[in-house]
Amino acid sequence: MSTPPLTSDADAGASPPRSGASSTARVLAIGFAAALFVALSVTAQTYLSMLGHGHSFWRMLWWQLSVSGVWALLAPVLIRLGGWLQATRATRHQVWATIAGYGALAIAAHLAVTAQLSIWLRPFLPVVVPDFVTAIRSQFEAQFATDILVFAMLLVLGRTLAVSDHAQQLALRESKLEAELARAHLEALRLEIQPHFLFNTLNSIAALIRMQANDKALEMLLGLGALMRATIDRPHDHLTPLSNEVAFVRQYLDLQAARFGDRLDVRIDVDAEALPVQVPSFLLQPLVENALRHGLARKTGRMTLDVRGRVSGDTLLVEVSDDGVGLPPGFDVARDGGTGLRNIRSRLQQLYGSAAQLAIDAATGGGTRVSVRLPAAHAAALSKVSA
Repeated sequence: MSTPPLTSDADAGASPPRSGASSTARVLAIGFAAALFVALSVTAQTYLSMLGHGHSFWRMLWWQLSVSGVWALLAPVLIRLGGWLQATRATRHQVWATIAGYGALAIAAHLAVTAQLSIWLRPFLPVVVPDFVTAIRSQFEAQFATDILVFAMLLVLGRTLAVSDHAQQLALRESKLEAELARAHLEALRLEIQPHFLFNTLNSIAALIRMQANDKALEMLLGLGALMRATIDRPHDHLTPLSNEVAFVRQYLDLQAARFGDRLDVRIDVDAEALPVQVPSFLLQPLVENALRHGLARKTGRMTLDVRGRVSGDTLLVEVSDDGVGLPPGFDVARDGGTGLRNIRSRLQQLYGSAAQLAIDAATGGGTRVSVRLPAAHAAALSKVSA
């Protein structure tokens, strides 16, 4: 017969999965618990039906426990064999030959052991079995059909566990692949936003040089160097406390002060309870840059930029508003948004799904307001993806 190796799973086509039959200790514990239940049930029924025959309940119980216990001992091997049936690439003839061979060995072993134990334990005393051959014949007549059924049930159980284990492994692998894909997408978005910020700032410096505002250009260039050092030193995490984002935006606005001078009024109002909330890294800077570049830079005279953050229930609301030129008619963030807005929108979708929202509308008194709503508390799964 074809014998599957039951001690190694190096070859997926020849051996069953290790976890398809659960652990040997667990199978044995469950097997002996089932054997005890069956032994008690059969012994009680037999003893009550033969109450006047003078048999000993305890002798019958020990013998019935041995009859069921042999299958409990064989269960780990046979359940693993059932797992092998699920994993093997053998032909149908090889599979049936293996089943027949193991079945014959298991049933023969069970009949032989229980026959010998019936001689030793003498469960139906004063009736005794005279010899081993008689005991074998008696056990074959009484147990053979049941043994085939028990053997088949253990094989089916092993195959069922193997199928379940395989499905769990596929689900786990799929979830890992999805997490890796999300992490790769987030990393690509994070790497996209940094050069975008750098190029825009360099363009501002170049504009100051063309205007021969060399002192302001130098001040802005030095500020850019300090800001880039802070950017490099930041942990490359996809989530960061809002307090870090606020501190980074303050540095960025200090840099932009050389460009706008006294024309720019900045108001940052973030509640204390909002500061420790985890938000996507580089969340605020693109929003502030967008307000400066598209709203305020096109406005003459004095201008105001507001950055606000507050927690309401389990939601964090972050708003960046300006009193600049406002949105063009028919503006749509999905269609008309630049790199910064599209980047933030994609990262919010990756991290939070439908639980986060990005909205752009007209601010009170003119200008533009960008609002970001996201959960103030994060599930463990989100932390794993963002790690």
